[in-house]
Amino acid sequence: MLFERRPLDERVRASAGRIGAIWLGVTQVLLAAVIFYRLYVLGQPDHELRDFQAVLALSLFGHIGLQLYFGGLLPVPTRSGVLVMYFGLVAAIAGTCLIAYGVPPLADWHNTYLPAVLGPALLVGLYWFTAWIGKRRVERLMEVDD
Repeated sequence: MLFERRPLDERVRASAGRIGAIWLGVTQVLLAAVIFYRLYVLGQPDHELRDFQAVLALSLFGHIGLQLYFGGLLPVPTRSGVLVMYFGLVAAIAGTCLIAYGVPPLADWHNTYLPAVLGPALLVGLYWFTAWIGKRRVERLMEVDD
């Protein structure tokens, strides 16, 4: 064998997982800061940062999705929680865009209004579905142990 086996109890595994999650969060925030710095301070074109944006999105959504499904750690939102999350995201996206760009023409609705309404619906719906199947998975595992 190449490595010595050590028995690890649940506390060691939990603290290692927590530390790993914290470090992952720190690196994700730093990567987002680099992207914003290059976009808005250095004035680099958006198309030159697509690789960084893709890695950040994959890292963020992958981590959240894996935590939802395998850990069952994040809560499954109620119907009112889903509505609050959805309308909060729509208000944040639409408000930011209205402040930055003004009111867009209705003729261009598929590039302006549709993403602000459909994007949050997809995100919140995917979050709810992944949390729900993760909760069911954890409940089934607990039933098997009983």
